[in-house]
Amino acid sequence: MNYTWPLIIKFIMMTVVLWIVLGLFGASFVNILLISILLTLVSYMLGDLFILPNYGNLWATVADFGLAFIGVWALGSFFDQIGFWAAFISAIVIAIGEAFFHWFMNQQVLEDEEPIRNDMSERNLQTEFGSDMDVKSDAEKANKNKNQE
Repeated sequence: MNYTWPLIIKFIMMTVVLWIVLGLFGASFVNILLISILLTLVSYMLGDLFILPNYGNLWATVADFGLAFIGVWALGSFFDQIGFWAAFISAIVIAIGEAFFHWFMNQQVLEDEEPIRNDMSERNLQTEFGSDMDVKSDAEKANKNKNQE
């Protein structure tokens, strides 16, 4: 599959949202680009390539919301003193955009891929049958051998 275009689309979406929201809170454009690059790479690999095919759109959107909130809050407070509300509003807008992006990923990119989930319920497990030792008959044989001696 070609992952380049979805990554570019996600980066543009992330940059535009953060530029609008964090720009209102006084963040510099260079710091917004750095936050966008880091969040795009991490959320693409974790949310879009792992969680989305294995657990679906809802859980991938929830994971992207949490990642965006924590990432914007942590990186924003490190770079530009961005606070809780800026991170929360950014995460909500990003999560809404991510829900549509996940639909696009499912339709265009992940349509032929198999999930990599390791559920025991989906495996074809087999058992091995063997003959068990009959304890009673072995004990009787031991008693017969003692009686014969």
